[in-house]
Amino acid sequence: MAEFWKTVPSGENHAGFSITNSKLQIVEINFKDNNYVLENVDEVYFNEKLNLQNDKETKIIALIQNAFNELILKKPLKSNKVSFSLPFESFLTMQVPYDNTLLHQDLLDEFKWELSVLYPYISTSDLVIQYHEIEKNILNNTDTALVFAVPRKYLRILNDFCRQNKLKLKFVDHTHITSEKALSVTNNLTDKGIVLSIYLNYNYFSIIFSVRGKLIYHNVMAYDDAAEIPSLIMNEIDSNKIIKIDRGLINSGFITGEDISGSFASALGELLNIDLIRFNPFDKVRPVSHLLNNKYFLEKNNSFSPAAGIAYRLG
Repeated sequence: MAEFWKTVPSGENHAGFSITNSKLQIVEINFKDNNYVLENVDEVYFNEKLNLQNDKETKIIALIQNAFNELILKKPLKSNKVSFSLPFESFLTMQVPYDNTLLHQDLLDEFKWELSVLYPYISTSDLVIQYHEIEKNILNNTDTALVFAVPRKYLRILNDFCRQNKLKLKFVDHTHITSEKALSVTNNLTDKGIVLSIYLNYNYFSIIFSVRGKLIYHNVMAYDDAAEIPSLIMNEIDSNKIIKIDRGLINSGFITGEDISGSFASALGELLNIDLIRFNPFDKVRPVSHLLNNKYFLEKNNSFSPAAGIAYRLG
């Protein structure tokens, strides 16, 4: 199975794919002349909406395969090693205090029990669990663990897809976490103090707080109307039960997601009284020449942050 939170060995070509409910995106990074270069940035819409939770496995694979075929018809892959970013609604998540003296398996058992309480309708035996240890920090005086659980079904589907296409599956990860990797590549977060990061799609949005480049808090929220987003974020800041934070302490803010406009980022930043930057995940990576005329590279780069981040898992 693919693993979370790992990096590929240095010197390898690597393609990152991002799956949403409407499209498949690709960012390919290749190693040439002792340097990594950006080889491809592209996307293809599915023939119909994808519902990972409810669609049959055969339908999911067929939709991904058709989109993949169209991508490689335009530009064949140069790498046989691939990774995938999945939308955050595909994951069960929680952030809980934990005992850092426990062994890895004991921690996993503890997290499975916690997940079974939070999500009693899910069988934890059907989940693959990984966790990110967060040491106590200036906003929280308790060690916590950010836990991600993904149904084995998704990993099985991606493994089957890769096997059918003679590809090697390296990693599967969470959309916002992969976006954070792209953000850290393009920005030195260690110098920015407390940073708010927002990832927005059509039904959910995710927020991450980091301190000097280290993730300290994450949460996902559903919304029905964009007008709800500012108050939901402000409530998350003002009434947070895990971290204690004041809006005035936030040094920087970044936003990414599906089709985020500059005007939307500015308007949301004004309402939050935070300067929100719609960052370019390709800002520090040298592109091959043909990408200089690529509309996704030039105009829609922000929306490729998950695919870019998973592609940047380089040793």
